[in-house]
Amino acid sequence: MRPEAFPVGLVLHGRRVVVVGNGEEAVLRARTLGDAGASVLVVADRPSREVQRLAEAPGFTLALRPFEAADLDGAWLAVSTDPDAPLTERIADAAEARQVFYCAVDGTKRSTFSHVAIARSGGVTLTVSTNGRVPALARRLREELARVLAEAPLGDLVEGLTELRMRTPSALRRKVLGDVLEGLRLTGRLEVPKLPEPER
Repeated sequence: MRPEAFPVGLVLHGRRVVVVGNGEEAVLRARTLGDAGASVLVVADRPSREVQRLAEAPGFTLALRPFEAADLDGAWLAVSTDPDAPLTERIADAAEARQVFYCAVDGTKRSTFSHVAIARSGGVTLTVSTNGRVPALARRLREELARVLAEAPLGDLVEGLTELRMRTPSALRRKVLGDVLEGLRLTGRLEVPKLPEPER
């Protein structure tokens, strides 16, 4: 069983990250990192048309060749979407030697971070993680949370609370904002589906 991950919010703006892979998953991971402002190097020896198109956008660079350990020099984190086990091990070795956080989407035990599902609305960001064990569940929970967030006027709430926080003395902020937020409620319940019975 994987050890529990410590969740953080990384500021990747302008920082170099590396994505290794040729297809749709590589595009998804690279685009997500690019949306965070990272400078993304995509390493692909057989890139799909989507990967090639992505590399034309600002902030993305495409290396048309197999992965090399030196690709991780100066990188902050790396992602492999390639299913080739020996390759993911080589990337893990290179990442560990350089103290670069690394995620292999095949679920290798040597990954040092896992992707989280992100729901954003009105300046609020919620993340969901199953510690890399069941990404489909994290994505579905993210969709439900995004729906709930979209139904609430969170943008106005964030702006109003920001203004209130700024005009409240720091010693009183916890109480004043806490009192206001007593009225915040998440109503309803989460309906969990039944799993199919195992075949006998």
